[in-house]
Amino acid sequence: MKEFLQAITDILAVLFGDAPERPRTPKPLPPALPPPGPIPPKADPNEPQDAGEANNSEDPVVISHEAEPPRDTNGPEFDPVPAPPPPDTVVRPGSPLGPGRPNPPAPEYRARYMWCIDNGHGSLTAGKRSPELPDGRQLFEYEFNRDISARIFTELDRIGVAYFNVLPEVHVGNYLTQRVERANKLSTSLPKLFVSIHGNAGPAPTFQDFTDDNVRGIETWYYHGSTTGRNMAAVFQRHLIERTGMVNRHLRSKVTGQFYVLRATRMPAILTENGFYNNRFELPTMLTDEFRQTIAEAHVAAIMEIEENGL
Repeated sequence: MKEFLQAITDILAVLFGDAPERPRTPKPLPPALPPPGPIPPKADPNEPQDAGEANNSEDPVVISHEAEPPRDTNGPEFDPVPAPPPPDTVVRPGSPLGPGRPNPPAPEYRARYMWCIDNGHGSLTAGKRSPELPDGRQLFEYEFNRDISARIFTELDRIGVAYFNVLPEVHVGNYLTQRVERANKLSTSLPKLFVSIHGNAGPAPTFQDFTDDNVRGIETWYYHGSTTGRNMAAVFQRHLIERTGMVNRHLRSKVTGQFYVLRATRMPAILTENGFYNNRFELPTMLTDEFRQTIAEAHVAAIMEIEENGL
């Protein structure tokens, strides 16, 4: 009844030119746009890129891969919203794979993650080579990393796991920013995981000198404070040690000065260091097909365990 009388009053007021001022319900504001994703920090060309460049910096945080994995109460740090695909990330039947073109999973395999596999370094990266052995053989890290990655890709192709070759180019330098941007901008419906594969180098006067004989073994790095990254690193370190029997240098992280590929990627990320190529005992082993195949198989075993069980 009150609303009816108010309506009559309004009509009379309009007819006789005395329309009262009535409060109006404001129109709702349009929903705010979601904030953009975090912008990766710029890469400093002088910052450590891997463990071989961090040996003379502050001591890393070292924990055992056998420690009880902590529970991540906030969930994994995956991209909250997949980025829109740039033109060169659209995979079409028959398209050659290359930068920005992920390998799609096989139809018969139910993929759980998109694995961003990073070779680490190019042929133009300064240093990153072993001393020469008496027979003239020498290890170049870019070749070592790519050989292992290629073996991993072959097996993932066979199984049907979804992966992305972050750095297929060879004749490039560090390519730090580009590697991170490629992984971050990759459009996929699957959660992304980042694995950077490396060979290690201990302290030595020059790359032509061997490090101390006791500096040897395998270690896996993760972003300090990332529970998911730590759990992921533990799976890889366990498989690498079990399959190679090498010295266990455990899981490592840095409170400050963390490697760019770990701190700027918007996904759980790890970096594996698979032996010291400037250790006089490990170098000959790292040059063999058998060792490289074992390292590749350990990475694939870790990938498959995470594919099955998740993080």
